[in-house]
Parts: sequence; structure tokens; C-alpha cells
Amino acid sequence: MSVAIRPLILLLLIGVTAPPPAPAQPAPKPGADPTADDVKALKEKFAEEREQAVRAKFPAEMLGRADELVKRADAAAASANFKSAARHLRDARWQLPYLPPGLPEHVTRVLGESRMRHADRVNALAYSPDSTALASASRDFTVKVWDIGNGREIVTYRGHVDQPDDPTRSGTNPLGAADVAFHPKEQVIASAGGNQVHTWDAATGKLIKVLVNLGKTDKPIKAIAFSPDGQRLAVGSDDGVLRVVESDTGKEVFTSPPRNARIEKVAFSPNGKLVAVGDNNSQVAVYAPQGKGNALAMSVQGVDLGAVAGVAFTADGGAVFACGRDGKVRLTAGPAPDGTSAPATATKLREYVGHTGMVNGLAVTADGKFLVTGGEDKTVRVWDVASGKQLRSFQGHTDGVTAVAVRGDGRQLASASNDGAVRLWDLTTVDDHKALTDAKESLWALALSPDGKHLAAAGADKTIRVYATATGALEAALDAGAAVTALAFLPDGNRLAAGGGDKIVRIWDVAAKKVLKELPPNALAVLAVAASDDGKLVASGSADATVRGFDPESGKELWKWAARKAACGVAIRKGGTHVAVGLADGTLALLDVSGAAPKELSAQFAHTAGCACVAFSPTGHRLASVGGDGAIRVWSVDPNGALVQQHRFEGQATPTSSTGFAPLSAVGFSPDGRFVVAGGADTVVRIWDVQTKTEVRGLRGHTDWVTAVCFTPDGRYVASAAAEKDNTIRVFELSGLDPSSAAGGHMLAANAVAVSPNGKLVATAGKDQTIKVWDVASGSEVGTLVGNAEDPLALAFLSDNALVMGGRLPSRSTGQLHFWSTAPPRLSESVPTGEVYTIVPTADGKKIGVWAARPAVNDSLRTSAYEIYDAKGKLLSTYTDNKGRDVRSATFTPDLAWVVAGDATGGVQIFDVVKNERIGGNMPLFERGVGDIGVTADKKTIVATDDEGLVKVTEVKNGKLNVVAKGKAHKTGVRALLVAPTGKTFFTISNDRELKVWSLTDLKADALTELRSWTVPVTVNGAAYTPDGKSVVTANADGTAYVLELP
Repeated sequence: MSVAIRPLILLLLIGVTAPPPAPAQPAPKPGADPTADDVKALKEKFAEEREQAVRAKFPAEMLGRADELVKRADAAAASANFKSAARHLRDARWQLPYLPPGLPEHVTRVLGESRMRHADRVNALAYSPDSTALASASRDFTVKVWDIGNGREIVTYRGHVDQPDDPTRSGTNPLGAADVAFHPKEQVIASAGGNQVHTWDAATGKLIKVLVNLGKTDKPIKAIAFSPDGQRLAVGSDDGVLRVVESDTGKEVFTSPPRNARIEKVAFSPNGKLVAVGDNNSQVAVYAPQGKGNALAMSVQGVDLGAVAGVAFTADGGAVFACGRDGKVRLTAGPAPDGTSAPATATKLREYVGHTGMVNGLAVTADGKFLVTGGEDKTVRVWDVASGKQLRSFQGHTDGVTAVAVRGDGRQLASASNDGAVRLWDLTTVDDHKALTDAKESLWALALSPDGKHLAAAGADKTIRVYATATGALEAALDAGAAVTALAFLPDGNRLAAGGGDKIVRIWDVAAKKVLKELPPNALAVLAVAASDDGKLVASGSADATVRGFDPESGKELWKWAARKAACGVAIRKGGTHVAVGLADGTLALLDVSGAAPKELSAQFAHTAGCACVAFSPTGHRLASVGGDGAIRVWSVDPNGALVQQHRFEGQATPTSSTGFAPLSAVGFSPDGRFVVAGGADTVVRIWDVQTKTEVRGLRGHTDWVTAVCFTPDGRYVASAAAEKDNTIRVFELSGLDPSSAAGGHMLAANAVAVSPNGKLVATAGKDQTIKVWDVASGSEVGTLVGNAEDPLALAFLSDNALVMGGRLPSRSTGQLHFWSTAPPRLSESVPTGEVYTIVPTADGKKIGVWAARPAVNDSLRTSAYEIYDAKGKLLSTYTDNKGRDVRSATFTPDLAWVVAGDATGGVQIFDVVKNERIGGNMPLFERGVGDIGVTADKKTIVATDDEGLVKVTEVKNGKLNVVAKGKAHKTGVRALLVAPTGKTFFTISNDRELKVWSLTDLKADALTELRSWTVPVTVNGAAYTPDGKSVVTANADGTAYVLELP
């Protein structure tokens, strides 16, 4: 094989039918590039926001990333590169920490940030007329307005949370705040929730008017839209009636006859004379509210199945888009602009096919050239309206996409999801980069020196070129004598291993421009090479189905492994004893090469169309693989070499590919191991966040198959190379990859929280299946633990660097305990058990008490097990309450001697788990079920709440409970209750964001003594006291945590 074949692996060796190389696609016309004045204005905004962070007492280290970006901006501006300078300043603004609005007093620290995030599904999005803000309406009943320049919350409108006279609150309103629309001329927002539409000030959140109130109906309003001139508002609801009202008075100017279906979406035509309606019976109707005669101008089936989830007019108003459950978007010819019939009215013009599930939303650019859709398959897709071709896709959500919107200038789109997140996506054609264009034929390989100073590239023109990474200057051009398919620098940064079409691996001295060693030849082309971190091993993979290891000093072959198929990718794990191999049949193998002969430790069928490339993370704990099936797989690697898949990411969906996705041929890790970069046939270099499992960048610039990718050692740049029509190395500068900004944070709700024994660290466990560790003093994130598959329900520190988390598997009534080391971050042990609701450690951290619920045999009630484990996960004892009780809450005393539990009948039980017996009988405490329960360390006091928020403080004496104080803690009930480790206070969480701390030393028979209260802007899911009892830390539904100062 005399030609380089790296991308052709996927075609010739594994038989994948790939799409032709994607040509550069049209995109919304870009606006003018930034000017010096634009850069100056951005820097002034940054300075103002930085000063706010300083006044909020954020430590200097949390400002460092933003300050570094400003330095880059200054350097770019000094060289008149205002486009790059503006990008760095925009990223810097996103990296500055900030305090969200609406925080009460005595919140001393916010851990994490909730930029562009709700606590529940986001239903709708709307850009402001000046394109500087974005509004989002959520199932949490709030509407938020965001500054898209920095991602910060401007205001939250809560008018729908407790709106009066709303019969839909009985259960017929599943969306909360269902829709939102910006007035096209003014800073006024209209939002729909339940039976009402409110208008309010976009800057202050102050209610202007209850514009629409449908009265005593349980049919909620689902959809609203302003007319282009802002004078009217279209309103669609579950009663099937389209109403058009004056936007300032609410006076109805048009009311349609009821449809036999719920109205799901509405949209005005560009001329304001027509209104399109989509209903839950697959129908799209167009009304002419101002016309003469029959106002219904058209009614047609808009989708093949189920409800219409989105409608929009084309730019000329002559046709209507509709999407829904059938996974397609249909474009249907509409009536004439004045509502009269046109020759092709109701004719299907085109379908846009590509989503693999329901299409939940759509939007059209102002010029009408591009259609944007969001689907249940978690993707956002951009289409060419005229041809129906898909131009690009974005994958940044952890759940289905529920809404999309396009900014007025067409340069940005926003998407929202069931996961509560709002994401922004750049629609420009090409991302800013540096291009190295010396090669005139396909490039197949890239390698960066360990110090990042030198970048080597090679390909079909038989030349290895070495560049200065910082400047792009060509430092050396080495005549390889044959096409080169693989490169790897050795640790000294001067020696370079290269292999290719002539079947030989050579070791080059780059500085001297000569070959040091020529290793024994293969029978067929060399497809991959890798070098160990100590420089003592070079491994190669060949089309002849062998993997070989060499000593680069002597050139001696150290070992040889016979593979089943061509070895397309090789990588050496840190330490040099394990080698990963990707084979043309899709197998991913891991070899132990520490002995005289390689030993196969594991083999996974990783890819359905060949495994083209593999890469270890810098620590060796993870392995990434890509292949012809378009999938990126990330694997955890244990010390013995066992592989467990952690994540699967997918690239560009491509219907013309035999696998459904564009093949991938290159992959690499960032220096910190958090991100993976991949490239392939769709010409886009994509970066994925392993922690959040989302795409964070799609870098565009190549015009043909991307054959090689790599991060620079400082993580600041990504380099990539491409084949055929491109033949170019492109170096993209990165900044702000972490979408949660400088302060970090969970991508989904935080469910549980714990404080370290020394009080210096806080851990939060999120529904994003991560545990984050925070420094309390600075508020900065110091670590993230990834690897559990459960919804977390309980969390505890065993020591200052060890944690245990418990939860439940969403699909089963079981769970696990996960034992973690935080330094270094490592999952030590996982123990199967029931659904874990409580974990209590002993003071020395050597044991934990666990309340776990398990499915009961032949019984509708779960069985509660009270288990004691040692710090390594060994089960020491179990006490099972087998009386058939529906236990609602249980906890242990800190010495693990007692369990106190409350059940659905309002009774409380005390169990001595040391003696394996119950203390006293069932002790009735409430007429209703027990909501939560706590006990003091001295076993003298039990505090409990019922389902409606009545709290009773009881004295434990002679196996009985004597009530010494009682009172209603919150009007809306108590979500959770916990007792301070000092026994002096207890803390309650309400169902309406109210938090209170109460005295346990000042007790009154018929009243509770409140010490302090907070009303916070987000739902609180859990809390934990600091060891000294002076603070409480909360776990919040927006992924953040608050540190509350107690009196």
C-alpha cells in the first residue's frame, strides 16, 4: 500500500459507506466585524462587571481566568485583530463570577452559578428586539431574562407562581409558564401561565397588566405571539379558541370558533395579517383576523402524527412550517398574504427529515433562508430552507430540546431543554483560527511536542513539516520518502516517530533533520504510532494486523501482538505498561505489555464500523475511541485494565452514511482530561465535556475530512488537519470551554450536600451524575467526581478527603453506595443496596449508617433496611423493619446506636441497632404521615414534621415521646428537616423556597422559636450543617449551593 490511508481506513478496511466531503455551507450573512470602538465598549463592560465581583468579595483566584482572557484581548487589539479581541472579551465576561439577583441577607457564599438555567423544563424562548437579552419560560412557573453578553440573570418574573383565581393549578397546567414573547418595539414581555397572560417590564420584572384572564376554566393558555407592530397579541389555549387582543388593553379584537382540539402554538405572518395555529390533532390552520368573510383561510394536516409542536411562516408569508411527533418539519403552501385563497394553498411543498424523535420547536431566520429545529433526540439542527438540506447540528443538552429561537441578526441561536438549560450557539460560517497551508496534498497526521512548542504534520506529499506552534513559522521540512500516516513526538520534544505507506517506522532527530533509527518493516502500511511518557517505548499499528513495540534507542523490537484485523489506532497509557488498540472490525483491545509478550486484558466491540483512533487521558484513567459509526466513546480504565463505558457521544447525523452518522477518524484529550476533541468526515472539529456529557464547541474552517486533532499542552489551542480539498492545518484558540463559567456548578439540580469534618470543604451531588467539591472560603470548585449512574439522594464525608454517596437507579427500585477518594479523585468501591435516602457517618469516619429501601416480597410496601458499613463498603450489620410500615423518613444518631423512623400513619419508632431491638412500641405523634425526622446526638430530643408542616419537638424518656414544643413551621409544608450537630437548633426547608432555623434551647409548649428565615430564589432540595453548627449549606434545584449564616 503506497498511499496514505488514514481516513480511507473507514472506507477500504471496514466497508463504511461515507458521505462525500461536506462542502462549505452557506450560513446567515455575518454582520460587520468588530471595530476598535466595539472592543473598547466591551472592555468597559468587563471592567464594570469585574468591579462588581470584587465588591462581592470573590477571591482573586476566581478572577484569574477572566483576567487572562483580557490580556489576550489586549494583545489581539494591539495587532489590530479586533475580531479576536472582541471574542476574548466576550468570553472574559462569561468567566467573571457574580451573585445572582434576589439573594436575601445572610447568604455568605454561593457555590457554583446558574447562568441560563431553570430548575425545571424550559418551554419557550424569545430574544429582545435589540438582541441583547433572552427570555425563557419554564415549568417552574418562572420567566427569566438573561443578558446574552455574559449569561447573567437580569430579572426573574414570578407572577405566575402564585397567581390568584387560576383553576388550572388543580393539575391541568403541566407547563407552568408555557410561553413568552418580547414586544417588538418596547422593553415589555408577555408571558402565559395557567389561565392568564401577563405583561411586565423586562428590566424590573414589575407587572404591567394581567392582559388576559380566561376566568373559571381549567383550560390553560399554551401559546402567545405579538404582531410585528406590537399592537396585538395572539393567544391560543386548550379550549381550542384563538383570541387576538390589543396588547396594551387586552381587549379582544378577534375570537375564533372553538376548534375540536387544543391549540399548542401560534405565530403571526410577517405582514401581521395572518395567524397560524397548530393544534394537538395534527392540524395547522391559518386565520385572517382582520379580513372580510370567513376568517379561517386554511386548515390542513401539518404533521403526520400527534400534536403540532411548532409553527412559523416563511419570510414572504406564503407558506407555513410545522413540526411535531413524526420527527419531521413540513412546509405547506399557505393562503395569499391577505388571507384569500392562492392557487397552491394547502399543498405540501417540502419536508425536512433528520431528527430521530419528536421535533419540539422551530424558528426561521429573519431573511427566511434558514430553518432551526430542536428535537427530543437532544439535537439542534440548521437547515437550508430552499433545498431542505441539513447544514449543521449542535448537541449540547442532556435531555430533549424543547424550544429554539434565532437572534434578529441571524448570527446566533438559542436552545432550551427538558434539562432546564438554555444554550447559545454561534451561527457564523468559520471560527477564528490560524491556517498553515504549506501542504499541497492531503494531511493525515499531527503531533505536538510535550512542551507545546513544536507542531509536526505530514501526509500524502511525503514531507514531514515541523512548525513553531506560537508563530506558525516553518522550522523544518523532512523528506520522508513516502506518504506519512502517523506521527508521535517522544518526551524530549526533538525525536519524532513517523510511519506510513512504505511500511516502516522511523525515529527522526528534528533539529538535525536526520533519521536516527529505522525500525523493522511491516508487511503493510503503518497506520498509527505512539510514544510512552518515559520515552522507552514506541508502539505501532499496521494494516497487516500487527501491533509492535520498539525500543526507540536501539531500534530493537520488544514485543509483537497479532490482531484480528488491521490496527488503526494505538495509544500508550501513562506508565508505559498498557497499550490500547483500535481495530478495523470495531474492536477496542487493551494490552499489558509489561512482560516479554503482550497479554490481552480486555477486548470490547466498541464501534459498529471500525475503531479508527484511540487516546488515553493524561492520567490514564480514561480512554477515548472513535470510529466509522460516528460515535465517540469514553471509557473508564481501572488499574487492572478493565474497560467500562462511561459516555457515548455522537457526531454529525448524516442520512447518506450507512451508519447514520458521519465517520470519525481522530480523537484526543485536553490536558486536564475533562474534554475530548474529535474530527472526521463532516469537516467540523467538535469538543465534548466529559463531565457534563455535552458538546461545548463545534469549530468550523475545514472544507474536507478532518484527519487529525490534538490539544496543545496548555489547553489553549486545538490543532487539526484535513485531507483532499483542504490540505490545511488549522489552529483554533480556545477560551471558556466550561459552560458553567469560572465558578463551576452542576449542569442539573443538586440533590444532596455534605460538609467535611474540618468545615473547609463542601460536596454537592447532582442529577448530572457528578459530585463537586468546593472550597467554602473562596467558593471555588476544587474537584469533580464522575462515574455514578444513580440519582443522588444522600451524601456524607468520611474524612476530609473521602466521600460516600447513595441514591437510586432511575429504572429500578435499587441503588448503590459509592465510596470516593477526593485526593486523588477516584471511585474506590461501589456496593449494591436499596434506594439510599440517608447516610450518617460516625465522627471518626470509620463507619456509616444507611437507610435503604428495598422492594418487599409479595407486598406493595417497600422494606426499610437500616445498615451499618465500614469505610471501605463492607456490610457489618443490618436491621430490617419487617412490620410492613410505609417508612417516610429515618436517620441515625451519630454513634450509630439508634435509628429513629417516622411512617405514613404519623407514628415514630426507635430502634437500637446494636442490640437489634426496638425501644418502646409504635409511638403515634401526628394525625398525618411523618414528613421528616431528626434526633440530637445525646438521644434526648427528637424533632419531626408531618406532611403539612406541623413540627413537634419531643423529649425521649423511658421509651416514650413527650411533646415539649410544637408549631406550624411553614404555610406550604416542610420539604426537609435537620437537627444541628450541636443539638442547639434545627433547620427546615419549605415547599415554596422559604428556609428557617429554630431554637432547641428556647422551647415553648405551643410555639416554635424562630431564629432566622430566608426566602431564596430557587427551590432547595437538601441541606447540611457545618460541624460547628454556625452555618447551613443548601443543595439547590438550579445546581448551585448557598452557605447560610446562622445567628
